[in-house]
Amino acid sequence: MDEQQQPPDVRDAQPQGDDAVRVWARANGYLVNDQGRIPAAIREAYAEKHPPAAV
Repeated sequence: MDEQQQPPDVRDAQPQGDDAVRVWARANGYLVNDQGRIPAAIREAYAEKHPPAAV
């Protein structure tokens, strides 16, 4: 890999998908497992605080 194609720094990466929901849930006092299904109530709470971006 040359200098122009360095991979992004892992510390700069933001969690995505289920990982983002889990990080948010823990930061807001929800108990959520590291793996497996995320309860609908937690997904709904996350969705209320993170509406989809307007295109």
